Amino acid sequence: SSGINAEYGKQWYQRRVRGYKLALKSAVGYTELAEGKDKPDMTVVWAGHEPPQFKALFPWWEDEVTATIPPSEGERHPAPIAEELKQFLQTEYTLQELQERPAGCDSLRLEQYLSDVEFEAIFSMSKKDFKRDGLWQ
Repeated sequence: SSGINAEYGKQWYQRRVRGYKLALKSAVGYTELAEGKDKPDMTVVWAGHEPPQFKALFPWWEDEVTATIPPSEGERHPAPIAEELKQFLQTEYTLQELQERPAGCDSLRLEQYLSDVEFEAIFSMSKKDFKRDGLWQ
């Protein structure tokens, strides 16, 4: 039962990340099509961390406590869309970077983001052997 729940959670997370990446790619593509001074300056704004200048665009704005990012993910400041997308397209991190839980990483499989050299130094085996042996289960 817990294996089924873990697999469902993994699939849900992967779909969520894929959807987010697609939305970011679409937004970046839109900005690349715009020319000259009409080029939009698009920014990612996180629920529960909206800056005052963003809230001012909506006179009826009411803060929702339930829409905040979990405290474990820390304070999220507005970021240019291109920078946010770059984070989600990154495929390799150092151990130190992974310990800070970068955005876009599957937190259930952080080991996959290590370089082959760093992975072998940490686990004393290749990624291929690690997957084959199922030591992660």
